[in-house]
Amino acid sequence: AHLERRLAADRLAVAFVAEVSRGKSELINALFFADLGTRLLPAREGRTTICPTEILHDPARAPSIRVLPIETRESPRALREFIAGADSWKEIALDPGRPESLAEALDVLCETQNVTAAEAQNLGLGGMSGGRVEIPRWRYAIVNLPHPLLSMGLSILDTPGLEALASEPELTMHRLQEADAVVFMLSVDTGPSQADLSLWNEHVEPMEGQGHTRYVVLNKIDSLRDGARPETEVLTEIDRQVRATAETLGIDPTQVFPLSARQGLEARFNGDGDALAKSRVYRLEQALARGLVQSRRQDHATSVRAEVRSLLAESHALLESRRSFVEEQVGELGLLQGRNQKLVETLGRKAADERARIEDARNALTGLRAVHNRHADELAQLLDPNTARDAGLRARAAVLSAPFSGRIGEAVDGYFAQVRGRITRAVEVIGEVKAMMATVNQRFADSWGLAPVEVANFSTDRFLLELDRLEEHCSRDYRSATSLLTRGRRTLAALFFDTVALKAIHVFEIADREVRTWMNSFIRPLEAQVGAFQEQANARIEGMARIRDAESGLVERVGGLQQFLADCDRLGREWEEHDGRIARLLAEAASPLPH
Repeated sequence: AHLERRLAADRLAVAFVAEVSRGKSELINALFFADLGTRLLPAREGRTTICPTEILHDPARAPSIRVLPIETRESPRALREFIAGADSWKEIALDPGRPESLAEALDVLCETQNVTAAEAQNLGLGGMSGGRVEIPRWRYAIVNLPHPLLSMGLSILDTPGLEALASEPELTMHRLQEADAVVFMLSVDTGPSQADLSLWNEHVEPMEGQGHTRYVVLNKIDSLRDGARPETEVLTEIDRQVRATAETLGIDPTQVFPLSARQGLEARFNGDGDALAKSRVYRLEQALARGLVQSRRQDHATSVRAEVRSLLAESHALLESRRSFVEEQVGELGLLQGRNQKLVETLGRKAADERARIEDARNALTGLRAVHNRHADELAQLLDPNTARDAGLRARAAVLSAPFSGRIGEAVDGYFAQVRGRITRAVEVIGEVKAMMATVNQRFADSWGLAPVEVANFSTDRFLLELDRLEEHCSRDYRSATSLLTRGRRTLAALFFDTVALKAIHVFEIADREVRTWMNSFIRPLEAQVGAFQEQANARIEGMARIRDAESGLVERVGGLQQFLADCDRLGREWEEHDGRIARLLAEAASPLPH
């Protein structure tokens, strides 16, 4: 049930990253909302989204646009806390039945306001000078819209350029990191500008190898067709720009998708198949669909694999344990057939020994549980997300009171030393648990004939690597004197530490959940085996008592046990078939989709 809830709650998130005027909003309209018959996101000259915008469907809320005022940047609260709460937002109702009204309502995403350069500086919008400057009116927007794709779990994030990502570190640290796919957009009429390259190098390229699928879009290929230019020449130029872009970004040309978002959207409005083919929008659409499905298949396969392997290991260990007990019992009872009363008396004494073995096994399991619980409690304390949150709050307070940037660096170093120390100690405890289970397996096998319990390999490297990545991001972007000058100390320190702390808390949440699952994965099978041992031993004792009372029932008893062994053999074969089938299904789920 837990696994079903996790899988059912999954969303697929696609983030669009580009500088202004690269055509992000138009591409989002073309890919996802052409069926509305009008542009959902504003994409006119001089009217485009200038605040980060998330588009999704939450059936628990009425259709609306919620916008967060830019003034909330002065608050020490993290963006994620605002998103999770209901206060501070302005909400505008939407009418999904009138698509033209949707477009009008979403014009709010283009709104700006005039403030003094000093006011902009206080809001953390650095690099502005002069008397009055124009800034976005809104810090963040969430569009809640019932739409077939959104209702199936798709969410879309439209980010408005390098400046927004630089001034909102949470967009980089959380929202982009949580995306299943990132679409990075360039334009053929400008090529990769310095701002484009900064955006790529600082925010998109570092995501390589972190489970994201990246796509590079080369938009506005329709500008290469001037009417008189031969199509072959246009195609050659497109191919040249694709290769040049791939070389500049250091990626494979197959990751670059040349297209015309405007042409694709208009073709879909008009039902023009030829124009749609020329726009090449469908190629990105197909790649996104395949990549997102593959990403989710792999995520689900990973989640299911851990749960299923634990259940299979438990059932297999239980089956083998019962088979071993019954085989031993059949052998003992076989010796009785045709023997004298003396052997029956011997068997009675062995029944008493069996009771002592049961008690020993129960005591050993009780001792193991105590040690296991001690380790589990220590791991729970080390990986407690609330403890990680408290460390982040203390570090934030230290930064806020630091008199200069050097002291901020000390607070940052102390914070990472503390959280890394907790993960490192957890690694040591996990090593102790593995060593303990090797000894336990040997003892239970030697003393009670129990099958060894498989202790799955568990790696914590990724948690330490994520902390390293967080610290690197911190050192690069937030500990310099320049950062303090371009943003107020209180706002910079509070927002940064909320951002870093929340990401670290997320690391601890994952580690805590996975370690708990791992700790249960071998104690439950062992408990099941000891329970089966006790059950079978008691059955054997009862059988011995019955034999002493009525030796005539021996043949029937042996026959029943032999039938049980035959059933065990059949179940064993079925288990192997199921195990092989499940292994193949999980491998297939994690493998690339066929073309």
